[in-house]
Amino acid sequence: MSNIAVPMVLSQIEDLSRLIRERIGLDFPRRKWDMLQRVVEELAIELNFAGPQPLLEELLYSSLSESRLNLLIVRLTVGETYFLRDKGVFNTLRDHIFPALIEKKASERQLDLWCAASSTGEEPYSIAMLLDERKSQLENWRINIRASDINLEVLEKARKGVYSPWSLRDTPESIIQKYFTKVGKHQFLLSRHIREMISFHQLNLAEREFVIPGLNGGLADIIFCRNVLIYFSSELQVQVIKRLVSLLRPGGWLLVAPSELGVVSDPAVVPVRFPGVIVHQKVDGSEVVTTKLKNRSSNRTRTNTGLVSARIKSRRRQDEKRELARRPAKAASDRGGKAVSLKELSLRITELFEREHYREVLDLIPEVFELSLKNEPEYSQIMAFKARSLANLGELEAAAGAVKVALEADKIEPFFYYLSASIARERAANEEAVTFYRQALFLDADFIMAHFSLATLLRQTDRKAANRHLRNVITLLESLEDDAVLPYAEGLSSGRLLEIARSLV
Repeated sequence: MSNIAVPMVLSQIEDLSRLIRERIGLDFPRRKWDMLQRVVEELAIELNFAGPQPLLEELLYSSLSESRLNLLIVRLTVGETYFLRDKGVFNTLRDHIFPALIEKKASERQLDLWCAASSTGEEPYSIAMLLDERKSQLENWRINIRASDINLEVLEKARKGVYSPWSLRDTPESIIQKYFTKVGKHQFLLSRHIREMISFHQLNLAEREFVIPGLNGGLADIIFCRNVLIYFSSELQVQVIKRLVSLLRPGGWLLVAPSELGVVSDPAVVPVRFPGVIVHQKVDGSEVVTTKLKNRSSNRTRTNTGLVSARIKSRRRQDEKRELARRPAKAASDRGGKAVSLKELSLRITELFEREHYREVLDLIPEVFELSLKNEPEYSQIMAFKARSLANLGELEAAAGAVKVALEADKIEPFFYYLSASIARERAANEEAVTFYRQALFLDADFIMAHFSLATLLRQTDRKAANRHLRNVITLLESLEDDAVLPYAEGLSSGRLLEIARSLV
């Protein structure tokens, strides 16, 4: 541990965070300075500096060399990933996007894809394997898959194509047998023909006018930029999204991580909903897919009954899921040891929660669910009740963990993002709360309490944005009866909330 006075180090850590933001694009606000300081201290030891102070001075006051910059990048970026991560995305590619693009580009016989933050290569290689499954359809096609990352070390690993079982932890055995060869005791080598489908390049997305590497100024049919935007400042997020969209062909697709959906607000792309997944398509005047999300907030001709509450929409969507289910939920156990279905368990939990018996709710929920149960529609709702019960009992960290599990099970339920925001706000993680509120509103533009809660959070930092959300609240409430009870409003009536919103604008 450094013996340098903390205030002196922190003063320069602030300067270093600014430099990293300018050069790499990674955002390290004040709450992350202690982590940044630890990285500098560890790097100083590794490079045989007398302490963090001399290293800080070299980083800040001399020309930052590419080698020093890359050492920082390696330690500041998280490259954890695995093959076929987020199956919903790859199912959507396989079943919807690839067939539509292949039909659309049949005369051209060329596909251009780009993974803009490829890390150690699992994502682009997963895409290559999906396309290889269609090789009979794609005979004599030109398939260009480019992959890039700012971190040279992960790119080198990606090019080698050697992976541990951890990278294959969610990969079907049939895929492993087809595309991998075991080398040594605990490593697997990816087939050469899949490795040769990808070209890897170093690229810094913080550069204002970046282009798709290796594509000679061309545009892409699909761009993947997943799990990297969350590390950028809000200004850089907007800049990167704008540039990515400009590098898409009309009708092309942009895929970001579920936690980053709220970042994409460029008017040149529209969100498209698939089962469990939302992706963005660049507008070209014709629709490859017709399941586009509607921005219901622009429709002001609806009646009172036309304004469907977030709670009713959630129940309707869950009913649709149940109708699609081909098999009944497997048995879970209540605290008395009796086998019950997830549906029965969910009904019991709902009843107990409404009676404010939060500890009994937690007693009913198993610590560990059988893996197959996690695909059932009730599972995410049960985890949400667990999160709400924990939050009401003041156990906020555990509540945050539970709602995260609910979101992993159902990434397009607006209420789960709203609940995540509420818990983050209670934990004083206001920036995190703002992000969750915006994600809830992206999925449901008429979510009144999300608008109101976000407005109250933004009033001290962004009065203009706060007023915009309050005006949305007023517009939505004016179509309701004054005595209408609002979902998630703790019994607050529509008329009373309307008075409050008007007084705050």
